[in-house]
Amino acid sequence: TVGSPAVRAVGAVLLRFLVRGADTVLGVSPDLADAARRAGARDVRHAIIPAPVSAPAPAPRTVPAPPSSETGHAGLDVLVIARLAPQKGLHDLLDAAGMLDRSRAHRIRIAGDGPLHDELERRILEERLPVELLGRRHDIPELLTTCDLVVSAAHWEGQPVALQEALRAGRAIVATDAGGTRWVTGEAAHLVPVGDPAALAEAIAALHDPAARRGAEEASRRRALDLPTPQDLLAQLDEVLAHGSP
Repeated sequence: TVGSPAVRAVGAVLLRFLVRGADTVLGVSPDLADAARRAGARDVRHAIIPAPVSAPAPAPRTVPAPPSSETGHAGLDVLVIARLAPQKGLHDLLDAAGMLDRSRAHRIRIAGDGPLHDELERRILEERLPVELLGRRHDIPELLTTCDLVVSAAHWEGQPVALQEALRAGRAIVATDAGGTRWVTGEAAHLVPVGDPAALAEAIAALHDPAARRGAEEASRRRALDLPTPQDLLAQLDEVLAHGSP
């Protein structure tokens, strides 16, 4: 799905070899499930990928919103949970950050580490973007309670656990319609095309409206009720291992 043409070509050969020898293939996203079928898989099913059981329940903000800018307009506190890697579309996110209204004191925090750290940090400093790299964090539940919304700019995803955690925390979500993201968020997230920073910026800015944000938070809480659990995963694996393909 991602990588150079050579990597994708090798992956396609390996996929055909693997799926044709499998009784059942569990696909973590629609595009991977479709690829398995095209490669000759006999039985392809939607894989169940639950978030950790420690994912937080909805909680109120525990810290103040970002301070107002010099114009007096408070901005949004945006949280991104992502490995700093090309797949996550973080350069698109920085492009979108540069398009946001500079008269508002927006703050975008990225929790995660990875090979693009220095490259992203350089852009943030050179372009004076309202973005902070937090590094690898072990307090994601706490970060989720202190943000206004969660954003994903990914170019591809399976079933993103971070967005499941955001749904359970009752956060508003803006995300790219990548891979299995729609499987996870349903109608709760504002989905935008992959690789479209302008659409991403517009969707983020729309949630500056408190009423729109409250509606998005309620949609997330409703969607969270339908998310899979570890018990659902165990039941699926038990069924597949016990009975194999039809």
